[in-house]
Amino acid sequence: MLSAECYDIMAMVGKGTFGQVIQGQCRSTGEMVAIKILKNCDHDGQIVKNELRLLQVLREGDTKDSHIIHFLESFSDTVWTYLVFELLQQNLFDFQKQNNFSPLPVRHIRTITAQVLVALVKLKELSIIHADLKPENIMLVDHARYPFRIKLVDFGSAILLPEVCHVQEPYIQTRFYRAPEILLGLPFCEKVDIWSLGCVMAELHLGWPLYPGNDEYDQVCYICSTLGLPRGELLCAAQKTQSFFQRAPCSTGTWQLKPPGKVMAKPMERREPDPDQEDAALHHPFFSMKEVKPSFKATQYYQLSQEDLRASCKDSSIVKIFPGTEKGAFIPASQGGIQKATAQMDGCPSRASPSVGCSSPTRPLSLEPSAPPLPSFELSACSSCSLEPATPSLPPFEQSASAPTPVWIPCPPPCRTSPTNAIFNIVSCPVE
Repeated sequence: MLSAECYDIMAMVGKGTFGQVIQGQCRSTGEMVAIKILKNCDHDGQIVKNELRLLQVLREGDTKDSHIIHFLESFSDTVWTYLVFELLQQNLFDFQKQNNFSPLPVRHIRTITAQVLVALVKLKELSIIHADLKPENIMLVDHARYPFRIKLVDFGSAILLPEVCHVQEPYIQTRFYRAPEILLGLPFCEKVDIWSLGCVMAELHLGWPLYPGNDEYDQVCYICSTLGLPRGELLCAAQKTQSFFQRAPCSTGTWQLKPPGKVMAKPMERREPDPDQEDAALHHPFFSMKEVKPSFKATQYYQLSQEDLRASCKDSSIVKIFPGTEKGAFIPASQGGIQKATAQMDGCPSRASPSVGCSSPTRPLSLEPSAPPLPSFELSACSSCSLEPATPSLPPFEQSASAPTPVWIPCPPPCRTSPTNAIFNIVSCPVE
């Protein structure tokens, strides 16, 4: 029992870097909750204080309809602090693992991403940077009743925007999802969360991380292999440039990556254009589907995609962005509608072999010999959208949902063949 008058322990849910989460039951109401347990000592104590402060900001900010986990209360003893949240079902990483890391159909990725963007819009209003956006921190609410309705969780690494200038050599964001600003040591803002979200979108589509670096140097190499080197003025301004870049021979002022053997055992660098603002991203044609509407409005695929977006929210946050989704009610999975139609329309059987590493957190690799090129993702708000229909059957970006989806297996250094056509036009916050 955690507290004589409060909660009983029911089950262990999971463990993280700074604590563990258990399922508890409120003795007075019988309600099931998730309780995050953190240690009150030294560095961990500061983490607890920071998370409590951020959770209080969220509670006062009215985040009920913003796809952010609901914080209930906290209590502590001499050793531990207990944070009590609503109980959610499963995070996206566990969901992927349960499904053998099979690529997720694009229309489900759209539904998930739209909800995360609603959460990021709210965080921006409150001047909060989440700073650890990854599949493990995006949780399904109740997948059987509300398919792909999600909430954003874990504010242990979150930062208030006015305090960013006081963060020295920040070690934030999980490596696979770490923005170039953080890698290079450049000024950063809430847009680092947009970079992470783009990486999550790609991972859901591929069944494998977009940039699976073994260390920060490896991470920079992956990014540069698809997006090119950062601009010279950014490398001159970054704090960590010398750790990962060097001037080109017979210097003309240009930079190049250091060979692997010359890299210091110190973190790396970063790259920098400018991603869409969270609210602007919500109006991108990928979510509004306005580019495909004229040709595909009458199709079952289009109607199902709209139904997914409508079903993902009880509130009007997404409805405001996607006119037309306010009509009709959500059909629970028990009535047989959505999930059956989803399987028929997506035609997406399991494509990842369960034989390699399925029982461990290591993700299985796809060894398809003649995989088609990866699709091009375009996240910046531009007039030349990649969603322009090419055929009358299905939007080209969506067609990959029913085709074999390759998983790129990186070669060890120094041979780095990369999926150069899987380019995200995601950019980061410019140096002031």
